[in-house]
Amino acid sequence: MKEQPFILEWDSNPHSVIEPNYEQQPFKFHSKLLFAFVPKEDIDNFLEQVPHKVLGSYDTISFQPDIYEIERNGEYFTLCQAPLGAPAATQLLDWLIAYGVKKVLAFGNAGAVVDLPENEMFIPTKAIRDEGTSFHYLEDSLMVDLNTEFLSQVKNVITELDYKYDEVTTWTTDAFFRETSKKVKQFRDLGASVVEMECSALAACAQFRKLDFAQILFTADTLANELVYDPRDGGTNSHRRGLEICFKILQKL
Repeated sequence: MKEQPFILEWDSNPHSVIEPNYEQQPFKFHSKLLFAFVPKEDIDNFLEQVPHKVLGSYDTISFQPDIYEIERNGEYFTLCQAPLGAPAATQLLDWLIAYGVKKVLAFGNAGAVVDLPENEMFIPTKAIRDEGTSFHYLEDSLMVDLNTEFLSQVKNVITELDYKYDEVTTWTTDAFFRETSKKVKQFRDLGASVVEMECSALAACAQFRKLDFAQILFTADTLANELVYDPRDGGTNSHRRGLEICFKILQKL
């Protein structure tokens, strides 16, 4: 008889051998986090325009981001560059939560799997779990549901700010170079309009830790024609714009 993969063996124990705050660092981050999947250059350019300081840093072998305090009108926020991929991004998010983060607005780029223009704004309301990390935070299911009161607040603020967006189902994958024609069609049939590499895992982590999470995605490359891949400009024009938009949204949450 075929054995069930270990990844589907849900362990509901909330305690781990290695807890996110095991180092007992002195950090205390502000509750509202902007978790930005953009290059460091864009973070630096954004910081030139706002009062800020470094609150701490996260030290791993290959990624050592600073965590920033941003001040606007007497209110303080946390900003952190996010690493590519569900395991690394979720590990960092879980650590940030352990040191004070309670509301998370993540943003980054996604590939289109249907015909969508580049640099358009989308809000995922469901994330298909084609990655491994989320299964360590939530029981087995096809999707993670992102429809929460917090997401409703985010949508209301976006409307108030007069930005245009559409709601989508996103496909979260672990394997950028294994987005095969068969899989693109499969996940499109499941309702996915975009594909990225973190959303379902971050949402699962947030649900496990019982805090607010939403993500905003801007379209980059396109796999809508799975016979001819089009990288376009990689969504570059949305990096700085996304930081500015998401910071405005975070201020009103």
